[in-house]
Amino acid sequence: MSADELQVVGQLVNASNATLVVEAGDQRFVYKPMSGERPLWDFPINTLHLRERAAFVLSELLQWNIVPATVIASGPYGVGSLQNWVDAEVTSVDVFTPGEVPADWLTIISGIDEDGDEVTLAHANLPRLQQIAVFDALINNADRKAGHILTANDGTIYGIDHGVTFNAEDKLRTVLWGWIGAAISTELLQDLANVETKIDGSELTVLLDADEMLALKDRLAQLLESKTMPSPSPHWPAVPWPVF
Repeated sequence: MSADELQVVGQLVNASNATLVVEAGDQRFVYKPMSGERPLWDFPINTLHLRERAAFVLSELLQWNIVPATVIASGPYGVGSLQNWVDAEVTSVDVFTPGEVPADWLTIISGIDEDGDEVTLAHANLPRLQQIAVFDALINNADRKAGHILTANDGTIYGIDHGVTFNAEDKLRTVLWGWIGAAISTELLQDLANVETKIDGSELTVLLDADEMLALKDRLAQLLESKTMPSPSPHWPAVPWPVF
């Protein structure tokens, strides 16, 4: 697909970096050009689009289908990531007033909102969400907001927005803390073990630098050894803000 085929039809204005909606024929994509990436002090410059692709590659290696199909392509504003658009909404993470959290949901944190009202952040207790939580621990996701967990029209839950992932330093920030210390299922552990031998020969070695690859393999080894869901670090905020 060439840049000439992609037509900009919208923009996601609340995104931290340039995030455009583009179309080619009857196909719609989310396009994040490298030229629109805001420099970050803790991530190498001009690499966020590569991390979007890396998250998709690892999701495919695991056969978890978490990340919508994502490629590196040339668009109207230069090279960037191009991700399949998913018609979806946020249904599995929400903010409630105290006492209104559904009985089968997991409470994450309570606090005061901008109007001074008490609120509680919670998410559904679903195997798919726990799978995404394991995925986030593996890719070191620094920004798993509620708005980055989308339920498609067919009921499939996807994770999107993976520009700040795969850092060599621990940075896990997520709204999916409902299983702290819980055992990782045998099925997920088997998938992690199966991917261990695939990482070095994959496209990840091109998308990530040497230190990031070593850190990825270390995180994988830690998950396989501990067999438990991670706990928040005391050294940085555990939940991204805003949560949506």
